[in-house]
Amino acid sequence: MKRIILSLILILGVGGAYAQVDKAAAKAAAAALKAAKKEANSQMSTAQKMFDTMNTALQQDPKSMVEDQILEECMKGSELIGKAIKSGHIDEKKLGDAYKLENEFTLRINNILLSRASSNEPFDTVLFYNNLRAMTDGLHNELQHTKVQKGEYGNEKYLESRKTNLANSGDYFIYAAQFENDCHRVKNALEAYDFAMNYTTTYPEIASICKLRIPAEQIAYYAFHAAHEAGMYDEMDKYYDKAVTFADGAQGTKQVKIQSFLERGDTAKWAESAKEICLSAPKENEDLIQILLAYYQKAGIDKMESFADEVIAKDKDILIANYGKAFVKFAAKNYEEALTYYKRCTEIKADYYDAWYQAGLCKYSEAMELNSTISNIKNQKLAKETLEKTKALFGEAIPYLEKARECAPDEPHKWAFELKQCYTVTGQSAKAAEMDALL
Repeated sequence: MKRIILSLILILGVGGAYAQVDKAAAKAAAAALKAAKKEANSQMSTAQKMFDTMNTALQQDPKSMVEDQILEECMKGSELIGKAIKSGHIDEKKLGDAYKLENEFTLRINNILLSRASSNEPFDTVLFYNNLRAMTDGLHNELQHTKVQKGEYGNEKYLESRKTNLANSGDYFIYAAQFENDCHRVKNALEAYDFAMNYTTTYPEIASICKLRIPAEQIAYYAFHAAHEAGMYDEMDKYYDKAVTFADGAQGTKQVKIQSFLERGDTAKWAESAKEICLSAPKENEDLIQILLAYYQKAGIDKMESFADEVIAKDKDILIANYGKAFVKFAAKNYEEALTYYKRCTEIKADYYDAWYQAGLCKYSEAMELNSTISNIKNQKLAKETLEKTKALFGEAIPYLEKARECAPDEPHKWAFELKQCYTVTGQSAKAAEMDALL
């Protein structure tokens, strides 16, 4: 029984000690809170005095302070009131006034730096961006924490002007992004571009009156290319879908996206992406189709043909796709089909030397192959028939090769040899001699 009583005494004793500790902690916390509030109020009061002193001096004599002095004073005041606000110890009723004071400083800083930028004077781009963030957040928070008072002596018009300031500041984030990108601070630049693109979402109160000088897709275009130049491929990919909707730069954006896969060392992804773009708009991507055909040729002639077929299925008038298809058929010695596609090329582009020459080469090659069989034919009648057929094929080659000559009249090394052979075999000795003289 005594032991139980003793235990109770000990428990009560310890509990009392804990209660004393809790009271002490609460007292210390209350004191710390009071001191923090006092410090925040003191910072706000000091900042207000700094602004009033500066403002009064400038009103009495605008030349009493040079621009650098105003800038320095505003930076100090902005930092001081910013600390007070961030402390969280400004009374709720005074928050509107605190943000109003912060805006007085940040708006002046913004105007000075913008003036210097427009005059091509040196200025601190990081300060411009950081101040811009503080300024727009300050304007937003002032509007949120200031009660509207109507009437002749109310603040309605004043708050509307603040709202206008906030709406007009969206463009400044585009400037900030460009400034930071020029200074190779790409991370800041992309952050500023993001802020511009999402400006009315961040500050919904000005959504109905805010119109940025350039559309969101153009901002995304700038951000996309800034990220690419910095080798920030993940960031670049993030902007692509929006950037490619900017019509004036869509083609270049697609090409950069494709090129970036080669820069990353991902050839397979490059081919996949390039193919997708080529098939989506073949006419606008003929150069890329040509590059991709060469890529597939190295991977296998069947893959080259398959891609050419896909392009032609989308648009039968794509010159290089028809030429690629003809190339595959010619390589397989399927001369008749090759000729069909080469002739299609000449229909698309009448002065296409390569297509005319290759069309002639289809007949010429067929003739040469047939001619090589004649010596092995024992039946004289069949041998004679084969010879006549060979001559006919050489003759059929001539019109195509002559068209090639028309396309490149000053380059006989491209066509004179085959024409000489054709004219010789078909018994046109004078023309054969003419070709010989050109070689």
